[in-house]
Amino acid sequence: MKVVKVRSPFIIEVNEAGAIGSKIELYIYPYGSSVPATPTYTLSKSNPSTTQLSTVYNVSNYVKEFIDNIKATYTNYVGGTEQSNEWVKFQVTRYKLVGTTYTLLNTIDYVGVNGFSNYSDGYQNPTDIKMLLLGNTNINNYYYSQSTYPNVNIQYYNLLIDKPTASTTTINVRYERIDGIVKIIDVGFGMGSTGIINATIPISIVKVPDSDYINGCKVTITYTPATGSPIVNVFYTYPIEECKYTPVLCDFINRYGGWQTITFFKAQTNAINVKGSEYNLLPDAINYNVNKGQSKVFNINGTQTVKLNTGWVDENYNELITDLLLSETVLLDNKPVKVKTQTHTFKTQLKDKMINFEIDFEYAFDLINNIV
Repeated sequence: MKVVKVRSPFIIEVNEAGAIGSKIELYIYPYGSSVPATPTYTLSKSNPSTTQLSTVYNVSNYVKEFIDNIKATYTNYVGGTEQSNEWVKFQVTRYKLVGTTYTLLNTIDYVGVNGFSNYSDGYQNPTDIKMLLLGNTNINNYYYSQSTYPNVNIQYYNLLIDKPTASTTTINVRYERIDGIVKIIDVGFGMGSTGIINATIPISIVKVPDSDYINGCKVTITYTPATGSPIVNVFYTYPIEECKYTPVLCDFINRYGGWQTITFFKAQTNAINVKGSEYNLLPDAINYNVNKGQSKVFNINGTQTVKLNTGWVDENYNELITDLLLSETVLLDNKPVKVKTQTHTFKTQLKDKMINFEIDFEYAFDLINNIV
């Protein structure tokens, strides 16, 4: 599979000798559906000149229209399927125009996710891969350790898998203790399935404090193809107890196009901002009613803001905070918010010693319901 991050340009080029123009057909369809019978979009161009034969098409915005990231659905089992609106599959068919005839050049299938690439990454040119974890495995995952986890579920990583065979291609997720005591749970999934899957991988096998995983766990994902070498991803998770503050779960779409969760463990400050339009009133009589006042505020509404602190975290949380500030979809405890913090100073253990990040949010709805 070729994975495209649709928040950055993805260019399709046609450059053929003898052609006077080109055309591409774009077929976009969600997981569980087949390729449409007719193109979703058809784009065409004439060559700039007889010597300049290259025509290019940026298809990212067309694909992005079909992705709608709304809310992370926490999971309590390994290998669940992500909601179909969170990602799409699309196919690009290229043609060259010679005279009045379009000639087929090739057809390539892609997977689109709502991620982005950095400027320094250069031109987006996805290569064929069999497994892609939509997250940074070098960043430790910290979650709130409590007697009951929200909805008995836990946050997860998105895992894109291209599974060409039903039984000879296997995916296994291993959870094991990290404190030297042997405790291993292996979970396989996808047996009997083929095609491209966006799976949900819980960051821990336990959803409540468990003596087997009290110090956290190591998660190893192994993709074993029918032939060739296995692909392995490893990450670590740690439960944190917090007895003083009420932790807040912040879900957002990261740079890789998958759901990411940051738990803000420490102090929070809530506030409301109210605004309205003030007008002077005309008295209804010469002998006016003094209880009505001389001015009045109309169309009053307000928004709620909250300032949150992560608590002491690792230096590589700088990437998570960057992704959070750049994300288009952010939720706090399943409520949509806007990130009001506009600047981020990268912190280091060398300079800052203990690292805490403070972020301002504003809930993305008015306090008074004014939807009509």
